[in-house]
Amino acid sequence: MCRFSRVCFLVLLLTALTCSAAAAQDIKPLREKLSPFNIDIRQSSVSGLSAGGFMAGQFFVAYSGIMSGVGVFAGGPYGCARGSIWKALNDCMARPSFLTAEVMTQLTDRAGSYSREGRIDPVENLKAKKIFLFGGMADKTVQPGVVDRVYDWYINMGVPQSSIYYKKDMAAGHALPTIGYGNKCEEVSRPPWMSACHYDGAGEALKHIYGPLHPASPVAKTTGKLIEFEQAAFVDPQPLTPGELAEQAGLNEFGYAYVPPSCLEGKVCRIHVVFHGCRQVYNQDPQGRDLEKGGVAFGLQMVLHAGYNEWANTNQIIVLYPQAQKNKANPHGCFDWWDYLDCGKDVYLTKEAPQMKAVRAMMKALSGK
Repeated sequence: MCRFSRVCFLVLLLTALTCSAAAAQDIKPLREKLSPFNIDIRQSSVSGLSAGGFMAGQFFVAYSGIMSGVGVFAGGPYGCARGSIWKALNDCMARPSFLTAEVMTQLTDRAGSYSREGRIDPVENLKAKKIFLFGGMADKTVQPGVVDRVYDWYINMGVPQSSIYYKKDMAAGHALPTIGYGNKCEEVSRPPWMSACHYDGAGEALKHIYGPLHPASPVAKTTGKLIEFEQAAFVDPQPLTPGELAEQAGLNEFGYAYVPPSCLEGKVCRIHVVFHGCRQVYNQDPQGRDLEKGGVAFGLQMVLHAGYNEWANTNQIIVLYPQAQKNKANPHGCFDWWDYLDCGKDVYLTKEAPQMKAVRAMMKALSGK
């Protein structure tokens, strides 16, 4: 009898994961406006992959007053690009050796300066927050040494080592690690940029940020609500068309929010924001192919299969998924972590950045705060 054997355990686990993935795929988004729930706004948190990891770090630092913590998957330190696409592609992705001690001092000094000017929340807040970092050993897109610099940046800002969890011993490529969804773990860089590493990156980030959580439960069309909302409502001035929204703010027509039953029933909940990576644009082919000529849209893979919703189900968390869009300055649909919107000196790193303001407004719509 093998019911307690490792082989049987793995078979049962993979069967459960397959059923869970199928159930999640059955959820259909409901088009409606964001409305307020019973939210403890000071228990908010954020995470992201790649460009979304850089963006998560920016958003977290800018709004640290309402944040419990951040999860950075294959991202770099706050302000890494310094407003330059050249530095973004080199220092912040391919050549971490360019992030010298002098550069790192500049990055911490800039954050302190923005804080004193009131452009971001007080950086002293960071000392009491939780930081989760993930860098794959096989990542050739954002070199693991770049994530090392994120660790250094938070240490330089006074965050205790005990508050930082850094997972860097996995032979993973450029992807968000999951239990069983996506490519093989060692796949270097390929859609959907989620890899089956038998490691629940979303869950581990949430557990580090919030402490012990109830076990995750499968998502199905009967367990919660997936809201599809118009993102233009959160941009000022409001653009008239999806094309104008993309050019003005780099945002897509719709964003998404998963609301679990506990939050629908009025229990006190918290918000976790997830920023997707470049080319994970729901209505674009990730390889850049024309949808009318055989291209296949990325769809809601990140929304449905990254693993966050399963933890939200049992832990009173609303998961907010803002969505970026391609524009002339941003051909891969990344969030603005190097200043492609060109709104003025270092605006992209502050609470005045169009995308930062829009996402904070989405959170306000969900919380009333």
